[in-house]
Amino acid sequence: MNILVLGATGNTGRKFVDMALGRGHRVRAIMRSSGNLEDQTGLEIIKGDVLDASVLKQAAHGMDAIVSCLGIRKKDPSDPWSSLLSPEDFTERSARVIVEAMKANGMKRAVVISSAGVGNSWEAVDKDMREVIQNSSVGKIFHDLGNMEKVLEASGLDTLAVRPVALVNDDVSGNAQIVNRFEKTSKISTGDVAQWMLNAVENPNLFQQRTEMIGAMISS
Repeated sequence: MNILVLGATGNTGRKFVDMALGRGHRVRAIMRSSGNLEDQTGLEIIKGDVLDASVLKQAAHGMDAIVSCLGIRKKDPSDPWSSLLSPEDFTERSARVIVEAMKANGMKRAVVISSAGVGNSWEAVDKDMREVIQNSSVGKIFHDLGNMEKVLEASGLDTLAVRPVALVNDDVSGNAQIVNRFEKTSKISTGDVAQWMLNAVENPNLFQQRTEMIGAMISS
């Protein structure tokens, strides 16, 4: 399979690229000149802006699926109130150019990272956490991700938004699963999320659900 990856230099994106190549897929990654990925057989790198529609259209040519590990960046990832480094509508805009590129190239499948608590999963979030989210920069991120999901759902394409609980940069645990709550202790590794997304891309059937909230206990 030929897979176009956005956000390939992030913690989840890097793991996704390695896993996809390890399974024999061909990967094409769009990244800025400041980014870097280890040169590997089957990996093609295109330098450019992921929000540039012309770049996306060209990069999507000949691809079977698009995987987006993009997300709004904060100055301090661990601080909910930290200022945003990305535009407040970053993932919504990325979804629009993804859909445009896919339709221009006759593509159908896209898998993207969202977050537990977005959209109809809001009530699954711990009450105290909801208060923090609503009153911090995270609320802006959730709003953007919700708009991203709406763009994909309205596209008529075969898309899946993966909603992980709190991310921990770690390898695959093998314990990833669908969850129905996002508690203070909920967490999942970037390796598990990357594996979940790759498995979704490889699934030959149309997605029956447009979103999946996932979590896993990480071994200490």
